[in-house]
Amino acid sequence: MLNRLPVKPLQIWYFKYMKRVPRKNISRIVADVKPPDFDKTEKYSFFNFKKQIVGENKKIVRKRKKSKPTPIINKSIWATLLILIAVLSVYSFDIFNFKNNALGAFQYIYNEAVKTKLAASRLQTESAAESLKSINKEIGDIKNEADKSGFSGLTYLLGGLIPAVKEIPKALDNFYILSQKTLEIAQDINYLKANSIDLVLNKKGNELTGALERINQNISAIENLNSEINTQSRKLASLTPQMASFSNVIQKNYFDVSSGLYKTRNFIAAALSILKSPENQHFLLLFQNPSEIRPSGGFLGSFGDISLSQGSLKEIKVDDIYNADRQLNLKIIPPAELQGITTKWGARDANWFFDFPASAQKVSYMLENSELFSKDSVKFQGPIELPTYRLTISEKNFLETVQREVEAGQDKKPGQNPKRILSALAPIIMEKLRGISPEQKNEFISKLAGHLKQKDIMIYANNPDLENLITDSGIAGNVYSLPDNFNGDYMAVVNANIAGGKADAVISQQITLKSKILNDGNVINDLTITRIYDNQNKSDWWYNATDKNYIKILTPPDATLTAFTGNDKPPAKSNFNYSKNGYLNDIDLQAIEQTAIFSDKFQNWIGQESGKKFFGAWFSLPKNKTKTLKATYELGGNLDMSDGKHYQFIFEKQSGVESSLEYAVTAPDGYIWKESGKPIFEFNSQQLNAREIIDLTIQRQ
Repeated sequence: MLNRLPVKPLQIWYFKYMKRVPRKNISRIVADVKPPDFDKTEKYSFFNFKKQIVGENKKIVRKRKKSKPTPIINKSIWATLLILIAVLSVYSFDIFNFKNNALGAFQYIYNEAVKTKLAASRLQTESAAESLKSINKEIGDIKNEADKSGFSGLTYLLGGLIPAVKEIPKALDNFYILSQKTLEIAQDINYLKANSIDLVLNKKGNELTGALERINQNISAIENLNSEINTQSRKLASLTPQMASFSNVIQKNYFDVSSGLYKTRNFIAAALSILKSPENQHFLLLFQNPSEIRPSGGFLGSFGDISLSQGSLKEIKVDDIYNADRQLNLKIIPPAELQGITTKWGARDANWFFDFPASAQKVSYMLENSELFSKDSVKFQGPIELPTYRLTISEKNFLETVQREVEAGQDKKPGQNPKRILSALAPIIMEKLRGISPEQKNEFISKLAGHLKQKDIMIYANNPDLENLITDSGIAGNVYSLPDNFNGDYMAVVNANIAGGKADAVISQQITLKSKILNDGNVINDLTITRIYDNQNKSDWWYNATDKNYIKILTPPDATLTAFTGNDKPPAKSNFNYSKNGYLNDIDLQAIEQTAIFSDKFQNWIGQESGKKFFGAWFSLPKNKTKTLKATYELGGNLDMSDGKHYQFIFEKQSGVESSLEYAVTAPDGYIWKESGKPIFEFNSQQLNAREIIDLTIQRQ
């Protein structure tokens, strides 16, 4: 509406008006042009004076050279000011209402954004999409109201005087487009969540890749918008304190948002390059059996080969990993702890590293989902009938029934594949996945997310872009890298069952760590690990075997062991001559074992792995017994425990182990923890996440 007003370009005139000088007989009105009866006491403006001497004193005829008076205020500026006053009068009420409505809307948008973040963290994509839809509508309403009230036109007019004002309509437009693009991404994610399984199984991979392409296009658009909004917010910061605060929030989060968008876009692009490849793509599933625990999660008894063709499932094969090992021609020296049960390192034992990417790389393929046939997938499909085996598989008997069939079933014969039952289950499970309801899909995805969070499922990709995002998402199973300026403590407890049957299925573990921080920055740690073997009266031999366990405790690299009790003496070494028989060392394994030094005092090994120091020992446990390992160790005194400093404790869980953690840390004398208000901070958990990070702040009492 403002654009239709007949306003000429603003012209500004400058004039100088003589100040009164405090001198006697000096006046701003020159005396020789005054008539004799001129009233000197009256104050005259320039115009009144002109009127008197010209209009009322016509008798005065004094010739002097005429000069053009210097204009004080040009008429055009008066016209502009009058129009501006009129415009403000017309729109002030609407603009005032717009401001109030906008402030209320921004609060509503903020609340919806909080809901969106919470819903997304819980994988509740439907709720997230609804909140984003509300945000998009609210921003659209603000934009329309701004146009209706004349706010946009007014900012254009005022922009000549205050350039930053011109950015307001542009920023509002960008936020509206941003909300649209974000909503479209949420809708596509929601669609994939509800339909991705069906798309893959029903050979509709093109629809799957199409949705991913739309998401990536919108992410690219959001990257550009994020950059523009960042620039605009800097300009708007000078207008009001509220704008300055808003700009500060954008500047603070700009690089994190940009980095996240960049990584996500590259991740999807890498995934699309795989899904759209004209060649068949193979994904390796490694089934880690936690009943026989190994450093990265469990014994690798079976593997699956999933073949995809342009996003559509082509074939699934499941086989016994021993079949692959029998065809392995490489002769590699196994880990020292395994040499008593095998002379050759094979794929079945390749997950020997606590760092899952290292284990996955050692098997040479990537892990897609190590628990595809877990009891949670069975739960949503109902019982599965296997007539050939005369078995019914359900949520309650899945692990025990499959374990019994593998160990003592009809396929446990020479020349047979004892894991064939998994091959029989695979196509039936996939077929039943087609028919589960939307509610069951949501619950299944929620369960899947829980397993990822608790490290029951880990994913590895040999594509760097894919692996980077997997790592950032916390589902890679990688060992945490301590930064150079790390001010805190770290611990992980890693078990390995060495021919101890399936005892880990009926063993629980309790970890207690008590830390005392001294005023010089040293830390004294007292660690207790208790393992409880309760076979619950199971008669199967594999639940009654002695748990032959090799345990490792990972600590910060500067730890020094001062006491170690409860462990067993190591078994006799193998006499096999690997060098004579042409066996080769594995570089990664050798790098760890070369650091290990045996301690006669403590009957254990002390070495380095994944940037940590480890204390390794044999810690076996007979059935229905409880046993405790104790260790005392000190950290090197490099901690900064001055007032206000942050202290961090990191605990990493071993995948597949049922374990609890009790942690208590005592502050230096004269200090308390801000988080507890006491000298002692305590943490207890019966269900641990993959990585527990405890952030604390030291305060002087």
